[in-house]
Amino acid sequence: MNNGATYMVSSRNINMEKVQEMSEGDLAFQKELLLAISNSVSELKERYREAIDRKDEELIHQARHKVRPTVTIFELRNLSEVLEDGRKLIAAAGMDANFDNHFQEFLKATDNLLRDIEEGDLGIN
Repeated sequence: MNNGATYMVSSRNINMEKVQEMSEGDLAFQKELLLAISNSVSELKERYREAIDRKDEELIHQARHKVRPTVTIFELRNLSEVLEDGRKLIAAAGMDANFDNHFQEFLKATDNLLRDIEEGDLGIN
């Protein structure tokens, strides 16, 4: 067991056990899964930024909806919590000034997740 995978298993950013379970020991497929998760999160990040620039609540909703299966299957807990906080914030107050604080938390969560995925991928031999 490598240090990257051990760290990732206990991470609140991604449950590597789910990735390993789904890949059934196929390291090439595991790398493909990690790349797909990374691409999904990167796309979410781009669409979220675009939606904030446009103050487009519907675009944020669509972006959250599109990434939900990935968030659920691979237990992306931190990202899930941040997305839920953003949903509640929009429902309560729309995209007002407080949304800037949420966006900073969102960026932190996505950056940490992408870093963990990269570290996990590098640990696969």
